[in-house]
Amino acid sequence: MRTFLALELPAEIKKQISDIKEEFRAFHPQGIKWVEDDNIHITLQFIGETKTQDMAEISDFLKKEFSQISKIKFFSPLMQIVPGRNPRIIWLHLETENKEIYRFSKNIKSYLQKLGYSLDKKPLRFHITLGRIKKRLPDLFIQSVLTKEIPFSEIEVSEACFYQSILRPQGPMYNGITNYIFSKE
Repeated sequence: MRTFLALELPAEIKKQISDIKEEFRAFHPQGIKWVEDDNIHITLQFIGETKTQDMAEISDFLKKEFSQISKIKFFSPLMQIVPGRNPRIIWLHLETENKEIYRFSKNIKSYLQKLGYSLDKKPLRFHITLGRIKKRLPDLFIQSVLTKEIPFSEIEVSEACFYQSILRPQGPMYNGITNYIFSKE
């Protein structure tokens, strides 16, 4: 089963992000596969094909790790289209000064590699994907994305979810396997 670990967004932030996405969709309705509202999240770690026999052990490890994390504040939201030369994704980039989440990310990567999983080597960049670009975008639309005013300046996250990702022709479907509340005070 294909899995990943994500940070869950508060409902009011999800709604504001959905509104931004719908504004973009109305301005440029074609050539972009927009993320479904229910699928909006901050990816922490894509795992990929996960062995059924490893699921309980991974979930127990995550529960222990998340119990040692306090709420995470993200700030300086900024719309980006990445990568630069051949853009494929529209996302909302986020910053954090929370050192625990970087430690956690390192621990989970190390743990999963010990179990035999091959993970992405890219550095951790916190973002919320809004859409995947399927064909060249007009310059005016790109400019409107890059200059979009974001209606919030910070996001506080206090939970995560271990997800199963089912790929379908109409887009991925995510099923929550286990939810985790950050319990460190």
